[in-house]
Amino acid sequence: MHQVHTIMEWLAVAIDLAGALIMLWAFVTSVVSVAGSAFRRSDIRKRFRDLQLARCDLGTKLVFALELMIVSDLLQTIISRSIDDLIFLGGLVVIRTTIAYFLGKEIQEVHAELSKANNNLKE
Repeated sequence: MHQVHTIMEWLAVAIDLAGALIMLWAFVTSVVSVAGSAFRRSDIRKRFRDLQLARCDLGTKLVFALELMIVSDLLQTIISRSIDDLIFLGGLVVIRTTIAYFLGKEIQEVHAELSKANNNLKE
């Protein structure tokens, strides 16, 4: 039984690490994308579109990373033995789930804005 407990602890740590790496990757790719757009000599609408696309990409990656971290929290909740740990992890899951929900809504809104802007450019 102790081996299963240890394996689940390591699995939770690995999932947390994967989530953190995805967040770092999201940050770096977004900064590079926005910086590249800022230095290009294009019109303001194209730069705005590039910024919105970078925001969508960042948000999508962050939501995925948060969902991985929620999985890790759930694993840690399963292996935790104290009520204090369970309360803390439960609160953490609620916070991360709330953030992921609102990020998802923002991504949908930005996609809608981009679709509307693309339709206006075509007309």
